Amino acid sequence: MFKQIPCKKLKFSSYYRIFVKIRKVTKDPTYNEFILDAIYFKLIDNLQNMEKRIFEISKKVNFQAYMEGFTFYTGYSYRAIPIDIVPRLVSKDFFNKVSRYLIARSYVLNRLIKEVYEEKSSPIPDWIIKTAPYFRPEMIGFTPPKGIYIHVYGADIVRVNSKPYILEDNLRIPSGIAYAYKSFEYVSRFIPELMEGYNVSPIQGLEYLHDILRYVSGTKDPVIVLLTDGVYNSAYFEHKFISDKLGFILVEPSDLKIKDGEVVVDTVDEGEIHVDVIYRRIEDLDYLTPSLMKAYLRGWVTIANAPGTGIADDKASFIWIPYLAERYGVKMDFVIQPITLCLYEKDNLEKVLNYPTKYVIKKREGYGGIGLTIVKDDNINIIKEILKEYENFIAQEVLDFDTVVSLLGDSFYETYADLRFFTYYDKVATAILSRVGVLGSRITNNSSGGMVKPVWIIE
Repeated sequence: MFKQIPCKKLKFSSYYRIFVKIRKVTKDPTYNEFILDAIYFKLIDNLQNMEKRIFEISKKVNFQAYMEGFTFYTGYSYRAIPIDIVPRLVSKDFFNKVSRYLIARSYVLNRLIKEVYEEKSSPIPDWIIKTAPYFRPEMIGFTPPKGIYIHVYGADIVRVNSKPYILEDNLRIPSGIAYAYKSFEYVSRFIPELMEGYNVSPIQGLEYLHDILRYVSGTKDPVIVLLTDGVYNSAYFEHKFISDKLGFILVEPSDLKIKDGEVVVDTVDEGEIHVDVIYRRIEDLDYLTPSLMKAYLRGWVTIANAPGTGIADDKASFIWIPYLAERYGVKMDFVIQPITLCLYEKDNLEKVLNYPTKYVIKKREGYGGIGLTIVKDDNINIIKEILKEYENFIAQEVLDFDTVVSLLGDSFYETYADLRFFTYYDKVATAILSRVGVLGSRITNNSSGGMVKPVWIIE
């Protein structure tokens, strides 16, 4: 069983102790347990100097964020996303090492997709590809512009005893960078004194998105549109933020037309104009915009991420990434991949059924917390579901990952938090999203009701 974080307030006197808590002793003589903890010392001093003012400032930050539309649509209403104003700090060295790993992993993922669609072979068990919900057989034999399938890659990472573990890959329509930008901006704007004594890396990332989309367009000044399904998309705030920031035309499916060998969009000022690149933030392309897939396969427009990338972020494919790295001769070190079991295999299924509380259960096509269960007290419902369709689930070891200190209301709490990194083909954004789980929970997805906190990379 994993430990539960008690949902109780932390005394301010214990604040320092929690940040620099003694971790488990490592047997690796090259690993210094306290390097990363030490970068918090000055932040603690800055927070203590503010005393109780910090709680009032937190309320102002969150009110301002809500008024500016910093929200997440739940399917019923727009929920304010609370901002935890206590920054999470990572060293520049840590960021650089994770970046090298993610760029290498992105290459492996792209290579897997290429082998399936272009080379018409399956380097992993064929049943995984054929049963993947986002497999697009019409992509077989097609080569996307510049051979790039994955333009935007979101990786979810947690730290266990300060060491990074990757939990999953997000390749179809990864989201969250706008929340990283805005949480960083709000804290910098309202509480600049927290940065005193630090040299914090400037936040970057969206320019990398622009660069890779311009590169695959094949033109110097392409027309790029961001395709959304509208204000009721859970991440619409981000769609608007990116389009405003980068000058992309924000369009809904009905705005696009396929005619005379090109894709065009209706605009207010210029009427119909040619579209070079569609940065898609929706899945059902053909249903919402008939013939768009056909136009893409004929080379009339570029779509990012490419249709069919879902075969590589299928949870069953995740298991095979270390093997594929070795197959392709790619070195991936520093970040650890946790034990992950495919329940299609009888031995693995028995392990999970016999000891369910040792695992996080995930549906293969799940995302954003959907289809994820941390089994507690032998949850009968999920066990029944596994028995019914075991081939659609994987199980991942429960990680006792590091906690952080969060400010909520008028108190500090110990919480679980992850790190989502964004890779734009061969560049990793310094805009990192840290999602904070609700009190006592390890599930950190925005859809699960948690907070976000800014991440500072310390030079």
